[in-house]
Amino acid sequence: MSIDSDQYARIMAQLKEELGDLADQLDHEVRQGRVVSEQKLKQEGQYAARASRLAETELPPIGKTDVAVIPYTGDERIDLICRTLLTLAETMYASRKVMLDTAVAEGMDPIIQFGDPELETPSAIDLTEETARAHLALAVIRDLLSDDEASAEVSR
Repeated sequence: MSIDSDQYARIMAQLKEELGDLADQLDHEVRQGRVVSEQKLKQEGQYAARASRLAETELPPIGKTDVAVIPYTGDERIDLICRTLLTLAETMYASRKVMLDTAVAEGMDPIIQFGDPELETPSAIDLTEETARAHLALAVIRDLLSDDEASAEVSR
């Protein structure tokens, strides 16, 4: 499966709409490129082209301990998005689960209220509901990614 820039742009637009800060961070990472070693450049077949460009500009050749920054491919961009969404979902679930488990273990009410009841109507978070929602989100992300991996295997 090969991802073109239009597909990537559509995915990023939807992420920007739903998760603006996350989309900005991903976009920043993609624009920076990825850091690779000399050996990795050789493995990816990009060493000769890079060495040629360095020679043209009269810069020293790439050394064994040097690293280079190269752009992400379309597939690598999508992989970055997938890994980021999975990590986010795992973190959301794990943090809520720990908070809920701690509240239960300490005999505390799993509903946390914020605000001063004398000054305002407090807002509340039900850790039981939030943990269940985060668990569902994690399951959906895992399911979507497993479907994506299965369809990628079929297209190979």
